[in-house]
Amino acid sequence: MAGSSRVVVIGGSVAGLSAALFLARRGHPVVVLEKDPTPTPTDVHDAGAWRRRATPQAAHSHAFLARTRQVLAAEAPDVLAGIGDAGCRDADLVATRPSSIEAFAGAEGDDDLVVLNARRSVLEWVLRRAVEEEPEVDLRVGAGVDELVVHTNGVRRVVGASVDGELVAADVVIDAAGKRSPVRNWVGAGEPDRDVPCGISYLTRFYQLRDREPTPLNRGYTHGASFDRYSCLVFPADNGAFSVTFGILPEDRSMRALTDAAGFQVAAEQISAVAPWVDPEVATPTTGVSSMSGLHNVLRRPRPDGPVGLLAIGDAVCVTNPAHTRGTTLALVAAQEAAMAIDEHPGDHGAQLGRLTTFVDEQLAPWVEDSIGQDADRLARWRPDEDPVQPRWRHALTNGEAYLAAQRDEAAWRSFTRLQNTLAAPADVLDDPALAEVVAGVRASGWRPPPVDAPDHDALVEVARSAIG
Repeated sequence: MAGSSRVVVIGGSVAGLSAALFLARRGHPVVVLEKDPTPTPTDVHDAGAWRRRATPQAAHSHAFLARTRQVLAAEAPDVLAGIGDAGCRDADLVATRPSSIEAFAGAEGDDDLVVLNARRSVLEWVLRRAVEEEPEVDLRVGAGVDELVVHTNGVRRVVGASVDGELVAADVVIDAAGKRSPVRNWVGAGEPDRDVPCGISYLTRFYQLRDREPTPLNRGYTHGASFDRYSCLVFPADNGAFSVTFGILPEDRSMRALTDAAGFQVAAEQISAVAPWVDPEVATPTTGVSSMSGLHNVLRRPRPDGPVGLLAIGDAVCVTNPAHTRGTTLALVAAQEAAMAIDEHPGDHGAQLGRLTTFVDEQLAPWVEDSIGQDADRLARWRPDEDPVQPRWRHALTNGEAYLAAQRDEAAWRSFTRLQNTLAAPADVLDDPALAEVVAGVRASGWRPPPVDAPDHDALVEVARSAIG
């Protein structure tokens, strides 16, 4: 096909699958090389328990922000429909807006404020099935890449990838192999531009509802709060599944009592907002407790001195604290950007890289700094004797101040909700003078939302330890 580019995608997770699908539907032949040999599940039940070694995060809570829906509606409406057919839950954020907003008139764009609640593995299953059915995509499962193949003739240029010593030729190679991608070591990519520990670890357990959800959600698409050196949130998912996740300090050995199923259960039962969800009459546990630690906010800018013909997307470029539920959404947006760069600049590797570099600087870097800032504000409460790493820039308002205003004012709620869903950039919301006025008014009024009843840190540890003897 005239103007088409042969593309090899390394990594068959959400970022890689999305890039392949978006490119194929623009007429570009794509080979996806996924090293994990696990076959595609046959049905949604098996998909819910699908785990691959490269995606341990699938064992933890997920939500797919309104911008995810926006990208899929534009690029793959059949995938969006398939997600609904698979039993995924729509969280209409207008319908679950705070009851403390006394009057709500609605506005244009409110229809966009819908989040997909689903298990990560189910969404990925729907996406992978669409890729398998796409004639321009060759998905090779169990195909680990040995190395990039780079030719040097004045310039270093990627010409494909080697699998078991065989060349898979390409005009462009996309690194979608995740935060531990070996590709950057092969090309000498060096240290990341930003690498800041999140200062949090997660403990997650999945449950299955026996019937309906026991309470409305108090945070739009999640339910729960942050407490004394820990947080606890419920994430509804597809087909009556949901997860409960505790966030704890990585060094907090006492909280490891929650890694035991009995300790986790009794701890969740102590939190007034969460207890109705984990009531044995309401839901049944379906997994043990999974832990996730070693989390960092990371940004890797494209290197202008790297081999031409190599682009990177997803966690290979940008990682943010999973608590903010932005990772998959940003991966989809990056996949879309890469597809547009290759499609609009066929054969012009400089223009492709330039577009991706601008995207990283203007769209991904602000989200990484926002994540670092939110982590710093939380760590100032959880580690009051330490000075957390700060973002490279601070906005006029914090997310916490904007959240408080959003509980009282319709315009503030809409701005903050669009920020949460990556439909508005941090600077556009947190530096908005109109929002700052609302924040000042709420602060002056002394209003605060009613607290969620929960034990302090030490009491929670004590009850969890008692449960496991």
